[in-house]
Amino acid sequence: MVSVALVIGLNYKTVLASHKIKEVVDAAVPVEGIEIPDNVQIVGLGEASHGSKEFQESKLEMLKMLVEKKDYRAIVVEADFGDCLAANAYVQGGDGDAREIVNNMSFTIYHTKEMADILDWMKQYNASAPEDKKLRFYGFDMQNPDQGIKFLFDYIAKSTITGADLSATNLLIDENRTEPLSDDQRNKVKSEMAELKSAIEGAAGSEHDFDTICALKITDNVCTAMDYGMQDTQEMTNFRDAAMAENVSWILDLEKEIGSGKIMLAGHDGHIAKKGQSMFMKVTMGGVLKEKYGDAYYSLGTDFFKGKSNIRVYLGGPGEYKRKDYYVTTADPIAYQAKYVDGKRFFLDFGSFSPENNAKLHSLVNSKVSMGSLGEGFSGIYYLMHSSYRVEMAPTDLYDGMIFYYEVGAIDPQY
Repeated sequence: MVSVALVIGLNYKTVLASHKIKEVVDAAVPVEGIEIPDNVQIVGLGEASHGSKEFQESKLEMLKMLVEKKDYRAIVVEADFGDCLAANAYVQGGDGDAREIVNNMSFTIYHTKEMADILDWMKQYNASAPEDKKLRFYGFDMQNPDQGIKFLFDYIAKSTITGADLSATNLLIDENRTEPLSDDQRNKVKSEMAELKSAIEGAAGSEHDFDTICALKITDNVCTAMDYGMQDTQEMTNFRDAAMAENVSWILDLEKEIGSGKIMLAGHDGHIAKKGQSMFMKVTMGGVLKEKYGDAYYSLGTDFFKGKSNIRVYLGGPGEYKRKDYYVTTADPIAYQAKYVDGKRFFLDFGSFSPENNAKLHSLVNSKVSMGSLGEGFSGIYYLMHSSYRVEMAPTDLYDGMIFYYEVGAIDPQY
């Protein structure tokens, strides 16, 4: 009896949110009916949890819609830029196996069938697409430079570049290294990258093919990764989001030259949101993009009412790498309405509501709602701290629109 009372007490907000709201159900738009405005150049698709299957499936579903309806040509995921070059080579018709490629990415959350399905669909699409209509796969992150550095080494081997000093860079990717790089060593890596960038530019001349463009970008990203590692702990999150926004702008500019000038982002809700989900997040990638591009950036968040997420078990220190399926609930009364909608999910565009046409729904999306937000680390003790996996904010403060799910299931990554 005591345990039942405790569970109810800890989840009273979830209980209060569990009621039908006719105005929401009536306004619900099928996900298949999402219409992104023509002036949008960047669609940022979020995920309330990295470890839930439905959010990974939505990446491919949204990409198909944007490609077929709006002529988008690129997807950019929350992974290191260099980490995604093998995936892009594959979708351009390269050899390999999609599952092996995603399993080699730095983030375990991408070691899934759902991510491999994205690559296979893109490759199949590109097989019959003319050169100027082909799709590309990028990463907008910068904190895992290993694969990018290996790309640089391969690039150098095929070029006329000789005698480059990359001693500190080799130390950076040394699998036997047990200590983090010192600031002096990080600065040495930056110096090596600056010299290598000059060498690449000199060897390539005025005409840069795609590999050269990527090699030059990697030298910049490695420098950014070194700066990231020298930030104070409290500033690392803000630094990373600002750097990711800069990468997105760079990719958009490139796509304006070689593609349609329209890109889709896929990352955690916390990054694609227009503002931070907590007082510690002063900078978000989505916030920087919204300030820079205005309505040309569309922030599309996601949430769920209940379900499972496969997350790394947080140990609070060194220990064996473990993952686990955690069951969590939010207290989002809007997401609860998906229970009454076909497919148990729906879309809302917040700009389509006003006090005049739907006062109750307008008030709801502009008021604080307890939404889900799970990253890559969880522990059983977190169940006692709702703030560790829920966000209490107005949906309109964070996003331009949202996809709501009633229930989600866990991914099954290989590692």
